[in-house]
Parts: sequence; structure tokens; C-alpha cells
Amino acid sequence: MPHHFHHPRDRDWQHRASCRGTDTEMFFSPDGERGNVRAQREHAAKQVCHNCPVLADCRAHALTATEAYGIWGGLSENERARLTRRTRLPARPRECGAPPDPLTWRIRTPRA
Repeated sequence: MPHHFHHPRDRDWQHRASCRGTDTEMFFSPDGERGNVRAQREHAAKQVCHNCPVLADCRAHALTATEAYGIWGGLSENERARLTRRTRLPARPRECGAPPDPLTWRIRTPRA
């Protein structure tokens, strides 16, 4: 009978993360943070992630656990949401006939 529990080593990647021991405020947006201040903080956090040895594990965790806040695996919450939406949407079959209305197409198509 297979065991369905997480082995303690499953989260071992967290102990090897570059962000371990850094100020967590760098990775999470305080209430009301907008614009340049937010962009600068996110950029600084992503710099920590950039050469992290466990970036892929962290990103996979964030996408699987649907982490709603913060920078995880070098991605912001908005970037993760875009990525998740893009991978969850089924491919639409191409319809014959007139091309789609450009305005509607732009609204439905996530930007890269």
C-alpha cells in the first residue's frame, strides 16, 4: 500500500533558498504599495531569486500551492496569475470565416 504523506525532505529546497535569512518584507507587498516603489521592491526581490539554486522548486511550489501573495521563484503574484491562466485555458479551435474582431481578441488574449 503506497504511503501518501510528504517526506520531510520534500521541503528541503527551502533550506537552500537564496532568500533564507533575508528580510521577508522584500518579497511581500505592504498595503497600498504602488507604482515605482512596488516595482523597485519586486526588482530587488527578483535579483535575490535570479541565481537561486532552488528557483525551479520555489516556482513549482508557488504554482502548485497557488500562493496568492509575494515573489516566489522569481515571479510576482500577477505574473503567476497570468501564467496559470495561460496554462489552464483550453486551446480554442480555429474558426473558419472572418477573423475575430481585433478589440475582442485583444481583451481575451493575455499579454506576454
